Amino acid sequence: MKRFLLYLTSIAFLFSSHFYCLAKDTAEEIAEREEAIRRSIFIASSSQERVLRIGLVDCIAFAIKNNSEVKIKKIEPLLFQQDISVAESVFEPSLNLEAELADTKEQSSSSTLFSPRVSKSHTDKLNLGLTGKLPLGTEYDISFDNKKYKSNASYQVINPYYKSEATITITQPLLKGFGTFVNRANIYIANNNLKKSNEELKEELIQIISDVKNAYYDYLLYLEKHKTAELSFKRAQDLLEIVQKRYENGLASSVDLLEVQAGLAEREDKLLAVEKSLKLAEDDLKYVTNLIDDPELWNAKIELLDMPQFDVVAIDLFESLKQAFELRPEIESAKIVLANQNIRIKLKENELLPTIDLVGSFGLNGLNEDYSEALKDEMEREYRDWSAGVKISLPLGNQEAKAELEKAKLTKAQLLLSFERLQQSIILEVRDAVRGANLAEKKISTSLKMKEAEEARYAAAEKRFAEGLISTHDMIEYQEDLSEAQENYIQSLIDYQDSLITLDKKVGVTLVKNDVKFE
Repeated sequence: MKRFLLYLTSIAFLFSSHFYCLAKDTAEEIAEREEAIRRSIFIASSSQERVLRIGLVDCIAFAIKNNSEVKIKKIEPLLFQQDISVAESVFEPSLNLEAELADTKEQSSSSTLFSPRVSKSHTDKLNLGLTGKLPLGTEYDISFDNKKYKSNASYQVINPYYKSEATITITQPLLKGFGTFVNRANIYIANNNLKKSNEELKEELIQIISDVKNAYYDYLLYLEKHKTAELSFKRAQDLLEIVQKRYENGLASSVDLLEVQAGLAEREDKLLAVEKSLKLAEDDLKYVTNLIDDPELWNAKIELLDMPQFDVVAIDLFESLKQAFELRPEIESAKIVLANQNIRIKLKENELLPTIDLVGSFGLNGLNEDYSEALKDEMEREYRDWSAGVKISLPLGNQEAKAELEKAKLTKAQLLLSFERLQQSIILEVRDAVRGANLAEKKISTSLKMKEAEEARYAAAEKRFAEGLISTHDMIEYQEDLSEAQENYIQSLIDYQDSLITLDKKVGVTLVKNDVKFE
């Protein structure tokens, strides 16, 4: 029989191992097929000309939805939510059940005439209890013990007998361990950690939105630069046609022709450089929006739906600082860390106190040859017992608790210095951001004037060139000056927008201004 069972066990093990390997291979094959399909989609989309029309709001939505850091940060509050549950579990009661059967047979130590030579006894126990702790520090122990005892002893009047006893014991700390604050401290800390994780998620969202907006406007910058470079190239082509005809008619020298041709080549080279920068800016935008991970969209050409308005914003340094101290997630996180440290200090102070506990108990009992009668005796409260007392424990020296308290206070001192440093840093950051925005605004005004002036100069130069009043070399310089002024104006607009993005980030209003709801 043993050999047969061993044989069956071996066969079962072989089959289970075989099926496990098949299941493992199947799972690996499925994963490989999915990866192969994904690669094929990536490869197929590389040969397709696809256009993705997208706005700034869409870019922000894509970035937040698909960002791995955001997904990680979103899990942290769930983890701290479990920490709260763990901290609250200390007040959950415990139900205790104990059942015991005992049978004893031993040589009797009594030598009386009526005592049996062999002592026999049988005990049945069934005990039920409820223990727990209250927020005030009160510990309770409620027990309901039941016992049946039977023996061959001649001196046992009731044989067998049933005994039932209900007891409640209360232990109330008066100093160490007393109070709702001390006993709920870990819950307060866990709740604060949950709030801190939410602030860290806000900080991550602010950074992501800022990165997306910077990439969006950077792409917009190179789109506009590309248009300017194309216009500059077109002007150079037109100039070449004019000079070519003049050269053929003997009105321009070969030096003029070569100079214009060199200028055209230079404009073409610049156009190619701008096209390269444009593609890189497009890739950066795809990267921050996580479109690069989409097998169907990673190679699509991006067209911006909405062209933002570059309106001048009134900026007040005092109001910006006020908002920063109210809205910056780092400030709130630092306050939460300080609050938790204050809780820990109070806990350490409580641990310095001596242990003085009031202990009281009250019980009812009943004993009878019938269990129901024993319960009846118990319920009639004729047989009862009670006790009351005090437990005192005075630590001598208590160096460990004192050292822990001092460490907690020193840690708080460090946190306060760090908080002060953070406030100073925020003041400087906001001030620099406000300065940057104001300077960028002024730069728009000056670059616009320069652009308009260069456009007027170029228009006048075209007329004079047509009349033969200025040289080809001068005309090329006018074109270069115009292109540079137009690029500088575009750059000033984007720089101003970037400065506002930085200001919003430093003030902490990025989520509000971009209508991102935090849940």
